[in-house]
Amino acid sequence: MRKRKIFWGIFFIMMAIIVVASKIGILPDVGVFSLLATVFLVWMAADGVRHRNFYEMLFAVAFLCIIYDGPLGIEALTPWTVLAAALLLSIGLSLLFGGKKERKHGIEFEWDSDGVRGIGSSSEQCSGEQIRCENTFGSAIRYIHSDNFCKARLENNFGSMTIYFDNAVIQGGTATVKVDNNFGETVLYIPKEWKVHNELEHVFGSVNEHGKCVGTSSAELCLKGETNFGNIEIYYV
Repeated sequence: MRKRKIFWGIFFIMMAIIVVASKIGILPDVGVFSLLATVFLVWMAADGVRHRNFYEMLFAVAFLCIIYDGPLGIEALTPWTVLAAALLLSIGLSLLFGGKKERKHGIEFEWDSDGVRGIGSSSEQCSGEQIRCENTFGSAIRYIHSDNFCKARLENNFGSMTIYFDNAVIQGGTATVKVDNNFGETVLYIPKEWKVHNELEHVFGSVNEHGKCVGTSSAELCLKGETNFGNIEIYYV
């Protein structure tokens, strides 16, 4: 989170310098908006590469193509063709090269919008220590029933995913939930007694908390990840 704040601080300082430079004639041939958008989109693409987020990466490239379609000679492809290509490529690459599967003692868990595949799991709940849930172009509701919850990896693309943690127990002191939400909504229901460290980030989206986290228990939950063009809603129950 601190790195993100540092970036935005530098970004706005650069914005101020570019605006002033354009008004005094130092940058006569380049639009201020194009320069500012380029700085932001290049950072967005680099951030997508760093986190292996194909949506963030490819849509940044698509918007750069739209801004510079004249010099690139691709006016016939902008905006809708390049945006459609970015969307389809993002979906395909995410399905092929998405996250790594979580393993525990050689057992692999993988959830998707059609149900749950794994040992001791059903279509709506899982009792494992490490859980993976994926949803693409659908609506999924999952209930976590675990006596020793340690880690969860949640990925939602162009759909709605709701996860209930109110029947999960953190025995090891700390558990981690990694969320990747793209063009959709992920809703988390978390016990208000847990101490929650919210490190979720957003690009063209939002992360909203509802209710109050009282943090009276010794259990700690660390929320990591980000949302791109979508929302993450956190409810303390």
